[in-house]
Parts: sequence; C-alpha cells; structure tokens
Amino acid sequence: MLWINLREEEFKPMFERVHGVCAMAIGSIEKHGQHLPLGTDTLKGGKILELASEREEVCVFPPLFFGDLQGVQANRAGEGAHYGYVALSSELLLSLLREICDEIGRNGFTKILLFSSHGGNNAFLQNFARAVTSTKKSYEVFIFYNKLIMPKDILGVIHERGRDYFPNLTDEDVAVLEDYVAKGKFDGHAGFGETAMVMGTYPELVRLDRAEAESGMSTHIADPITEQGLFWGKAWYRNFPNAYSGHAPIGCSHAIGEAAVEIAVERTVKVLKLLKNDEVMNKIII
Repeated sequence: MLWINLREEEFKPMFERVHGVCAMAIGSIEKHGQHLPLGTDTLKGGKILELASEREEVCVFPPLFFGDLQGVQANRAGEGAHYGYVALSSELLLSLLREICDEIGRNGFTKILLFSSHGGNNAFLQNFARAVTSTKKSYEVFIFYNKLIMPKDILGVIHERGRDYFPNLTDEDVAVLEDYVAKGKFDGHAGFGETAMVMGTYPELVRLDRAEAESGMSTHIADPITEQGLFWGKAWYRNFPNAYSGHAPIGCSHAIGEAAVEIAVERTVKVLKLLKNDEVMNKIII
C-alpha cells in the first residue's frame, strides 16, 4: 500500500498487518545513455517495490529520486557534465535521509527498508545504516540493492521452471537472450539488464532506436587506478563518459522486460516476507 494514498485513520490499524515495515525506493536522476530516461533508477525500483507490496503487504513511502553521484558533483561546472542530472551533496543527502527515516519512525514504523536501484548508492546507504546504529532509535534500517536481471538470469529461470513460466516470451526473445549470453556481451549501466527493467515497468519511456546513438564501451582511461585496487570517485565517469556501460540492448522487448521484472518482484517479495517475520526478526534485533 502506498503511504500517500492512505487516509490518516488508516495508519493505526495498518501497523499489525505490515508488522511495522515501511519501504522506500531510492534511485537517482542521471543520464542512462540516450535510450533510457533520467529517472530510470527510481522509476524501475519504485514500480518493482510497489508491485511486490501488492503481493506481500507493507507500507511504501514515496520514492527518493536523489542519489549519490560523486563524480557528477565534481564535474558540475567542468568537463564531462551532461544535462538533466540532479546531484545533491553527500551531507545534504545524509541529513535528508536521516530526517525522512525519523519521520517514518515517528509515525510508528519499526523496520525501514531502503530499496536502492542505483549502484552508486550502495556505499552511501551502508554508511548511513551503520550510523543509525550509533544512536538510539525507535526503528531499524535495512538496505537492499535491487540488482539488475541479466539475460542469463531469465534463461536460468526458464531452465528451472520451464518455458511456460514466461508465456509472453517468443522464440525470437529466447534467441536474443541466448545470443547475448553465448557471445559473452558486456552489460552494466543502461545496458540490456537495466533496459529490460524499464521495458517491463515504463515501456513508453524507452527509445530503443537511440540505443546505439552513443557507445557504452569503456575508454579504459581509469583502468591503471582501478586495477591496483584504488577507489576514485571519478573513475567510472572517466571510463564511461557517455553514462552508458554495456553493449547496446538490441532485441530487448517488452516481453523480456516483463520476465525481468517478474524475477525482481519475486526476489523483493522474499525480502519483505523476511522483514515481516517477527519470530525471525525479534531474535536478530537487540
């Protein structure tokens, strides 16, 4: 159920049904090649979380579109900048997230799930979750990263459960997936997996005809640094200046997108069930 669709009097009787769980999708506003929308991370994550909450009831807070974009912050007025980005400072993001969680907790929720669909958020959110444990709160914070569903993942489910599990997939769709895996194609930001998730949630926003407008291949400029195990906030942006990482998702269809989203929703439902399981959580949370 969506927080913003509820009436005030519906909150109190809801707590027992959702076992104190409130979830919020967190993404970013950044370029995803020329074929996907700027809000890709938040849009796909928000819809997957919403669909999962329809199968395993929890309260879903409005999504947070602002994510950690360190490399963009460094390039705001310089080289490598692209239109459309919204990059807040890490300090502001931390304060914003802390106050949002405090408000969710003040409203009676005891378990807050931060459901991230932007890989760049991982370190930031883990740091936030650790920081929460250093102060006494009425709630616990959990982080879950909504990993991309790759062609091999869809083929794996078909092998395990049968072709009929995804009835809308055509022979051509399966051939596209098999070809992608057989050729060992590279996939990452705005690549096949991410394109599939947007195709399965907001297909009207995808422009596959623009998938080859720019290259998703690495420049390898930052490789001498990353290969030595060094972390540098600008490294990814130097290697992928088009904010696009992977082979063009040629052949990605709405049916493939639906299959990817179904796998992601099933995975999310398992997470929600675990958080709602009081017998398990009461043993873990001290």
